[in-house]
Amino acid sequence: MTPNNATLDGTVMPLDGAGPNGAPTGPYAAFRRFLSRFDHRLTAPRATERPASLPVRAMLLGLLSSRRQAHTRRLWARWLEPVMLRDPALLSVADPLPGCIRVLDTAGWWPALSRRMDDLPVTVQTRLENRLADGALDRVLASPEMVDWAEVLRDRSLAVLEALRTDPTALALFLEEANAHRMRAASTLAIPGGVGALRPLDGSDVDTLAAALLLSDGWRRLGGRAPDMEIDELLACVRGALANDSVTPEAMALFAVAGLYTRRDPLLGAALRALLPLPLVDAAAAWLTAHTDETDGGVTDLATPGGGPARGFDRGLRDLLEAARRSGGGRPPSPAERPGPPLAGAINITGTPGAR
Repeated sequence: MTPNNATLDGTVMPLDGAGPNGAPTGPYAAFRRFLSRFDHRLTAPRATERPASLPVRAMLLGLLSSRRQAHTRRLWARWLEPVMLRDPALLSVADPLPGCIRVLDTAGWWPALSRRMDDLPVTVQTRLENRLADGALDRVLASPEMVDWAEVLRDRSLAVLEALRTDPTALALFLEEANAHRMRAASTLAIPGGVGALRPLDGSDVDTLAAALLLSDGWRRLGGRAPDMEIDELLACVRGALANDSVTPEAMALFAVAGLYTRRDPLLGAALRALLPLPLVDAAAAWLTAHTDETDGGVTDLATPGGGPARGFDRGLRDLLEAARRSGGGRPPSPAERPGPPLAGAINITGTPGAR
């Protein structure tokens, strides 16, 4: 029997509880009461579905997905999710934070990058929307086809960023566009000190983005987000990855730094320095030590922004980028080099459908 908390696409939603008469309660109670009016056999195979149920099913799937727009950006941002920081306090830091990527940054990066990808973003968005007719968004994003498209988006992003490195005028225009989009997104957020305290993205942030995209493939083996890990869990994760060589030290450096900014613990910084003696980790730990104040409870808080960037920061990012390029762990292979459907041989490195 189909559970009472199953949606029409077969996804099981957690029950929040039930009232004395058995009626569902909680934030999804009204939605569950609405679903309970429909025949649960709607989750049966297509061959046995009643034709009358199909419009209702399509309507509900569209409703569930309509609250999450910009699906292609979401697909692209999944590469950065393991290290993405959501703390509003980090938005008003005046210095470049070594290896830091905030959620708000992607609101600037993606529009500026996608404008330089020809028709690739439109193609991916169309495929996503077509697939959403048959499934919920999270399932579609995790499908083999969308995983392949995500690889193509990452590869194209790296090509755009590489071209910008050799063209100062193009880089300046790119940063101007990214900051304009980011500022518009920031206007809806509660940023300490107001929107005026937001430090504009600059060349160091472009280097951080490029390094993250180069190294992001390794993070999928870690099974979690660095900002969500407790200190002991993060240290164990770093030790394990280094012990079995499952993730490169450069990839672990960016991952570890994201956890360091979340916990803001200089002792964690010292431990990470010992585990990962890389310039980026050293620069991030040094910056944190110089910009934190201890509270009475021993917990450290981010001090008032100011001062210069941590010594070694620029060298840390340059070393990180060069190490990632030498390791070959950054650029994903083109779809033609990956066996199997759905994209093998369908597009080339530029993302042009049908190119060989």
